[in-house]
Amino acid sequence: MDKATFVKVMLFPAIILLGFIGYNYYTLNMGEEILLKTAPVDPRDIFRGDYVNLRYDISTIDLSNISRDGNFNDGDDIYAVLMKGDKFWNVRTVFHFKPSLQSNEVCMKGKVTSSFNNNLFVNWGIESYFVPEGKGLEIEKDIRDVSVKVSVDRTCRALIKELYINDKPVVFGN
Repeated sequence: MDKATFVKVMLFPAIILLGFIGYNYYTLNMGEEILLKTAPVDPRDIFRGDYVNLRYDISTIDLSNISRDGNFNDGDDIYAVLMKGDKFWNVRTVFHFKPSLQSNEVCMKGKVTSSFNNNLFVNWGIESYFVPEGKGLEIEKDIRDVSVKVSVDRTCRALIKELYINDKPVVFGN
């Protein structure tokens, strides 16, 4: 293998990694920030370390209360248009495709995990929040009111930006 080929082969994984980091950086810093109501469960995984498993109010969508563009099946992609309520953002409509948005709306893309009695259960890809070793149980026992600041980009992709307990950001000291 000549030197130029070797350099190309070695640079390819680095470029892919930098692209992934750049994509996440873009979403976190350029996306619309929204606040979602949540409740944590199961704070420890022996293989992945401490984390808080989050379940959002918007993870269960009552289809009798919102408009939609058809029926959804398990495994379908779902695009939810969210509008800000008094404090938290709530689902207004759901679609099978990325919708056009008004200036006071954001869109989040998720996956339908199941449906039952006119309710959709959705995974948004932001259900785990990793915390420093030994902090998961501490967070779980101190919880009364939990919310999450999420950054949503124009492709409807969401990333967790900050966890709040009792309206205060969770800060981990050394």
